[in-house]
Amino acid sequence: MIAPRSVAQPLPDTAVPPSSTVDDPLRLTRGEAWLLAAGVLAFGVAAFALGQSNNWDLRNYHWYDGWAWLHGRGLQDLAAAQSQTWFNPVLPALLYALLSSLKPALGTFVLGAVQGLNLLPLQRIARRVLPADRPWLACAVAVVGAAGATQRGELGATFGDNLISLPLLGALALLLVPTLSRPRIVAAGALLGLAVGLKLTATPIAAGIGLAGLLVCARRTDARSASLNLIGAAVLTALLVQGPWMWQLWRDFHNPLFPQFGPLFGGDFVAPDGLRDTRWIPRTALEWLFYPLCWASTPRRVSELWFLDLRVPLAYAALLVLPLWWRRARAQAAQPQAMPVLLVAFAASYLLWLVLFGYYRYLVVVEMLAPLLFCAAALTLPRRSGLIAAIGLLVVTGLATREPRWGRLKTYAGQYVSAALPALAQQRDALVVFGDREPLGFLAPAFPDDTRFVRVLGNIIGPPLPRWALDDAVQQRIDAHRGPLLLLAVHTDDEVLRDMLQQHGLELQPQTCAAVDSNLFTAREARPLLCELRKQSATQ
Repeated sequence: MIAPRSVAQPLPDTAVPPSSTVDDPLRLTRGEAWLLAAGVLAFGVAAFALGQSNNWDLRNYHWYDGWAWLHGRGLQDLAAAQSQTWFNPVLPALLYALLSSLKPALGTFVLGAVQGLNLLPLQRIARRVLPADRPWLACAVAVVGAAGATQRGELGATFGDNLISLPLLGALALLLVPTLSRPRIVAAGALLGLAVGLKLTATPIAAGIGLAGLLVCARRTDARSASLNLIGAAVLTALLVQGPWMWQLWRDFHNPLFPQFGPLFGGDFVAPDGLRDTRWIPRTALEWLFYPLCWASTPRRVSELWFLDLRVPLAYAALLVLPLWWRRARAQAAQPQAMPVLLVAFAASYLLWLVLFGYYRYLVVVEMLAPLLFCAAALTLPRRSGLIAAIGLLVVTGLATREPRWGRLKTYAGQYVSAALPALAQQRDALVVFGDREPLGFLAPAFPDDTRFVRVLGNIIGPPLPRWALDDAVQQRIDAHRGPLLLLAVHTDDEVLRDMLQQHGLELQPQTCAAVDSNLFTAREARPLLCELRKQSATQ
């Protein structure tokens, strides 16, 4: 007797082959799409209402780096934007192109709307982790997640943390799709690589989401192939975006990550110790164990400016009692297998960030995901108390949020950045010496095209750092220059500046000093001075 042929069992959702056409029951509906579109526009309007950004990083390197790369400055300048001169300029260049081509008000609105797009992947993630019968709650979680202190402080601004969050959250949203085909795995890896390529500070978050992605891949029948696709796409994309700039740094300084990690690569341009900013790394065992609860009351522990945001502390508190709610939260989720993926992404991203940076702005993706975790935990409470608790936490968190004030202009001008230079600046073939640690790189585009820039004081050169190869390179530029020499500094009477000028064989001509003005300077702010310099050998 011939035994009946066994019926082939379908592959689990996470192993659906690329040819699968299984429909996603949690796909975006038309109503949700319209609601999210309105939210994106609302973020643009909010950015416009807050006003044009006027932060330290914009003045120091955001504007300069984008302009310099688009204009092929290369090694024409040295340390014009201090140590940040050598950050990957692709993202600053995109922002420079946008904001220099639009009126400031429109540019701020557009940038805010783009940053508001974080709503979409957040809502997609929330729909899979929260109960399927509450789609409105997923939208509420997305709004609260996308309106944290970091997002509010950077809305319409040029920092880029809430722009890099888009590919990071997009990758996580793709990895949670139940019918995870090979193209989706590759796309998720490419998005992670894009984030890292554009901004290296995204590395711990991308790695955390990548680890969660490997968990997804491990469930598939083709686990090894899927994992290689994810990792390969991430690495290749990161190299495509970051690689050309790393090659230029290697060619110029024998270090693809210059000025960081000099001892690892050797060569002449090994920066002195102390360039890595370790102010924000936990210092005590208590901080290592409970850092989010520590900064909830002392936010300056993780940021230069005060802020208030309960999202990550509440999520961390929920994780401390994870065994009490985990099983029920997973059972209630619209897509139960999404819960462990989210948890791994959240926890791994946080832990890697904690070790590498500890700086709050770089944690923006975790901040955005945090409301999802504490809401999932709250919903496990019995009966309607869970829903009431979740809504209450969202409302309190949203109302209690206070963003860091990085700086904004009170009014919009005709151009995003404009400067009025004295006649001294119009000399041909001039070499401008930046003479203090003030963020003045944004003034460089206002000078004639043949002007060159070097720095004798900053966060990478001059006291308290010992003299190193960069000082010598600046000295060579000054010695070789035959045209006019100019000093640009706010504190021209500073003794440290006078000593540095003397070390470089320069002498200030104070009677020639004239003020420089810009739309970025506030009414009470001291204006930088542009002064003539003379080589000491020429005055002796």
